[in-house]
Amino acid sequence: MATQQGSVPAQERQQPARKKKMAARSGVWEFFTRFTGSGDGKAKAECKKCHLVLGADTRSGTSTLWAHVRICWGDEVAVAARAPRPPPPLPCAPHSRTRSPGRREPEGLHDGEVSGDLARMIALHGYDPSFVEDGYFRSFVRSLNPEFVVPTRVAIEEMCDGIFDEARRDLLDRLKHAPGKVSLSVGRAKVMEEQVVYVACHFIDDEWNLHRLVLHASVTGDDRNWADGPILGFDVARSIDDDVIEAIGRHGIYNEFMVAYETTDKDIHFTMEESFEPVLMFGTNPSSRKTIYVDNVLHSIAQCFSTRFWEQDVFCDMWNLNLNRQDRLQLLSELGLDYEWACGQHWCAFYFSLEVLRKKSFANAVNTELVVKQLRKVWEQVYRGIQRISAPTFPTSNLCLEELLKLSEILQAEIALFSGDEDADVQEGYGYFDDDKLEDILREASNTLDKAIQDSYLVWSVPLALDPRYKLRYIEFSFQRVFGSEEAGKYVLEVTSKINNLYADYIIEYGTITSEDQSDGSNAMMDMDTTSADQWEQAWNNHRSSQDIMAAQVNSCYPETKTELDRYLQDPLALETKDFDVLNWWKVRSSEYPMVARMARDDLAMPTCSKLSSDQLAQIRSILRDYSKKPFGERYYM
Repeated sequence: MATQQGSVPAQERQQPARKKKMAARSGVWEFFTRFTGSGDGKAKAECKKCHLVLGADTRSGTSTLWAHVRICWGDEVAVAARAPRPPPPLPCAPHSRTRSPGRREPEGLHDGEVSGDLARMIALHGYDPSFVEDGYFRSFVRSLNPEFVVPTRVAIEEMCDGIFDEARRDLLDRLKHAPGKVSLSVGRAKVMEEQVVYVACHFIDDEWNLHRLVLHASVTGDDRNWADGPILGFDVARSIDDDVIEAIGRHGIYNEFMVAYETTDKDIHFTMEESFEPVLMFGTNPSSRKTIYVDNVLHSIAQCFSTRFWEQDVFCDMWNLNLNRQDRLQLLSELGLDYEWACGQHWCAFYFSLEVLRKKSFANAVNTELVVKQLRKVWEQVYRGIQRISAPTFPTSNLCLEELLKLSEILQAEIALFSGDEDADVQEGYGYFDDDKLEDILREASNTLDKAIQDSYLVWSVPLALDPRYKLRYIEFSFQRVFGSEEAGKYVLEVTSKINNLYADYIIEYGTITSEDQSDGSNAMMDMDTTSADQWEQAWNNHRSSQDIMAAQVNSCYPETKTELDRYLQDPLALETKDFDVLNWWKVRSSEYPMVARMARDDLAMPTCSKLSSDQLAQIRSILRDYSKKPFGERYYM
């Protein structure tokens, strides 16, 4: 190895303490190992990256060493390392040594606990492991604790293998011992620039916690071949039905309750429509159901109103606003809109633009106020509905039918408004939809939504009835509001029959409830602390008050003839609160309604939305990064 040496006076060698003190002031020594030459006794420095040996006599400064850092480690790393650091804390007497609140004292150069936290960020939360190599990140860590050495990427990913294995083992153990049935979701997502087909399961454990576990994830694409999987470290998809069957069979899921899937992906839609029975052939539950994601339905309604005619006008208006990034984010925050949604859906970006232009009173081209108001009303309901059913931390199957029916009511009201109206202002608005009348577009959207409701209302009515805030009374109210009394009666009769048959099936399957199925807890009711100005909500609040009085009268007249299901449905509704937790409600009252609680555990876990949670995306990233100590052929998650 090349060396660069200089003469070191004898008196300098006799004062090593002063020399060390001077060297310690420079950050350059983070990149070099300092030692004394065995032959000449001169100070030398070996680069920790390329192992080049340079002279370490720094009486004239460290410019030579810094020059090598810029060449070997890069300019950004060198600049970050030479940035000013805060002065070290004053030394404290041994008896008065204290630690800052919330800050752990450094335990040495290699702090395993802190390194473990970094590995958990990567393995469990999906962060990119390359950040541990970033010079600015290392400089930031050094400013917090100069003694801590950030692990290398190789070392941190070795820790990720064990951490991810442990997390998967815990989740799969919960799945194995789940007291209820398991629902599956099948879809496609783009993760780490890869197109991925995933199979996930949704279930509620014995503590009434909802879990969304990715069972299987495989990469698709014309440039991918299934035979490349063992060398790449992740599975390459062969067919959708093979992936679903693999997930069901490998994890022993023989009690599947429901399968939800995407309609926007032709391969998945075709497989689930044409091959549903083969996909579930390993299952033992003959009543397994299939349905499409509700957000796919809502997106399809919103897309009916997209129009090329307006694109140029809205683009020009937004351009003239001349917003920078911070301006846009601030405006969207004030409007309660999530910027990431605009990145994935054209209609959503269009809707956000209209909301921003309205707030800024800037609508030079978009000047047909009647049409703008109509568009915003429909798109707002769709956006808020998708937001509500895609919540990642609590069940949403009990909310799906409500959101579908609310949107149906809005579309019907708009059709009534525009139908047969010959007003010139209204007719002017028709031109904004590429020669299609606004009434025709509204009817098309309404017909699409009605078909989706007809296909799925029996699926989503059950979890809605098992929400103690709503029960069958909300279903009766909403059907009457949307379909009228006569038509609503038919729907309610079918829903009631469905719930009663389901209850009978559970009685046959589970028989008598044992004490192991019951949970302790009080039956205290929650207090009402919120009200809504929404017309739908106001009407519902008035309706439920009268129904509670009637239910109390029925209960007092026929107490001995009621089944557990009858008693649950006829008991007073749970009071609505801002932070109402439906799972906690059932956890507390599962001893009061043990068999109905079993039904609720299965129905409330049903998947509703194609949008993956951050936890699910993190699981897929770790699967694709091959985090596991197990050989490829023995993976329990592939």
